[in-house]
Amino acid sequence: MWSHARNLRARSAVSFWTMGDEVGGRVRRLRAERGLTQRELAEPHYTAAYVSSVETGARTPSGDALRHFAARLGVDTGELLGVTSPRDDVRLDLDIAAAALDFLAGNGSAPKMRKLARRAERIGRTRQAGLAWLWLARYTDGDTRPRLVAAAEAALGGDIAPYRELAVALRASVLIGWGEPHHAMHLLRTALDACLGSHPHPVLLLTLHAFLAEGHLRLGETTQAAHHASAALRLTRGDVLAELIENQRRLTEAYLAEGQVTDAVAAVAVLHDLLHERALRPVLARCLYARALVRRADDPEGALADLRASRTAVPDHAVTLELADVCRELGRLDDADALLAEAAEAIPADSPHTASLTFQQGSLALARGDLDAAEAGFAHAIDVAVLRDSRGVLAASVDKAGELLRDQGRVEEAADLLRRGLLLLGAEEDLRK
Repeated sequence: MWSHARNLRARSAVSFWTMGDEVGGRVRRLRAERGLTQRELAEPHYTAAYVSSVETGARTPSGDALRHFAARLGVDTGELLGVTSPRDDVRLDLDIAAAALDFLAGNGSAPKMRKLARRAERIGRTRQAGLAWLWLARYTDGDTRPRLVAAAEAALGGDIAPYRELAVALRASVLIGWGEPHHAMHLLRTALDACLGSHPHPVLLLTLHAFLAEGHLRLGETTQAAHHASAALRLTRGDVLAELIENQRRLTEAYLAEGQVTDAVAAVAVLHDLLHERALRPVLARCLYARALVRRADDPEGALADLRASRTAVPDHAVTLELADVCRELGRLDDADALLAEAAEAIPADSPHTASLTFQQGSLALARGDLDAAEAGFAHAIDVAVLRDSRGVLAASVDKAGELLRDQGRVEEAADLLRRGLLLLGAEEDLRK
């Protein structure tokens, strides 16, 4: 019995001193954030020595002292005691934002973001947990990604639509990776219809349009891709986004330091919207590419601008090759030559893009009037297209090579080439008729 009493007193003592240490740490942090000295925090009822003993954990403040410190620091007593408060929520949001910025800068830490997600779950903050899981899912590849998307969906399932539906885009991305693009597009269209039918949220609209554009592009549906791409690009804030993010982060910190917690809550929500928009940069680059494909026929200069912007945002072999082709059509042959030379160094030998590269090299030689190089280029393009199963490039190469032979009066060679091309394209039955 006495042993039990001693153990109970020991546990109480540990709890007592631990609580004092934790409260002291919060007092010290909040005082430092506000630029107060220990004396300024203590006056007029307490001494700097008393504040020092509280901050080091040597003393646990009384109820009156807690109320005095809370009033001087502009917080409630619950925050000093470690009870979650709006201020804690904002601080957690800021921690997630800082980890997200690391991901956007290319040096993110998955364990750090996972720790934040777990921390949010422990204190019952499902929205913050869901946002942390979303960031992890964005920057994780392989078999782990679907599980992270599922964790985000579960955490955000009961939240407001803008946060809940952000997970839809990543779920669609997973489905596309699994070879289910039509299911993915159905999810995105359903989410977009629901968004448009209620209270459209700008970042959610931007996200859904951008992912729909990318999905249509993957399916070869260029016109539909361009439609959603244009809608997404109208909503984006472009090059000023990084500056807006930093300004909003500083504003949130300032509100928090000044004790304006309600304003800080609103400001940190805007910060997260900006971060999610920034995370769309690779998808928006694909939107620029999709729009360029449609603009090219009637507005080649506009297409050129889109392709350059896309390539600046996220380097992509397909964009580089398309840009070179537009430059060639506009008579900017040196620009086209430089782009193709760069592509030749960057594109791996086993890449499907090698077929387009060799075709464009032949087209550029033709534009320069070097007929021998053009003929050799198209012949090589035919061989590479067969090897890479690039039927579109194969058809275009046969057509261009045949036209080149006919222009030189080599009609029989052109006919033989056409016959070979049809056979390679699988038109044996047509040739027999």
